[in-house]
Amino acid sequence: MVVLIVWLSLQAPAAASNPLVTCTGVGAAAGREFRLERVGSGTWQLRYRDREHPRWIALALPGAAPVFSAGSARLQFRNANGGRQVDVDVIPGKARLDIYVDYGLDVNIDAGLDPEVDRMNTDGPLTTLDCQVTP
Repeated sequence: MVVLIVWLSLQAPAAASNPLVTCTGVGAAAGREFRLERVGSGTWQLRYRDREHPRWIALALPGAAPVFSAGSARLQFRNANGGRQVDVDVIPGKARLDIYVDYGLDVNIDAGLDPEVDRMNTDGPLTTLDCQVTP
């Protein structure tokens, strides 16, 4: 019986990798939290919350293709109308997020867009972050 269980466990396919980037603001950005994660069948999203808005706000990034390697993550995403622009650059010990979302512009192509997405805006590059990349 034990041999059968061991054999079956060796035959099971390896779990699919589900990389994740988690960034928490420090200093003036304290209380802000960002997550870049895959949902569903390969679709990526950016999630955000802060002290004043503890509920996660999700922003779909259709067609996004982040690159992960050795504790690092990189993503440059722009949608066609310019209402979603997300740059993520994380290497060990250093991080940079530059996020621009325009609800008024993007709600025209995504009727289900959360009106709170404008909270994600970093107003230029944000570097006061503690980020972790999970492979």
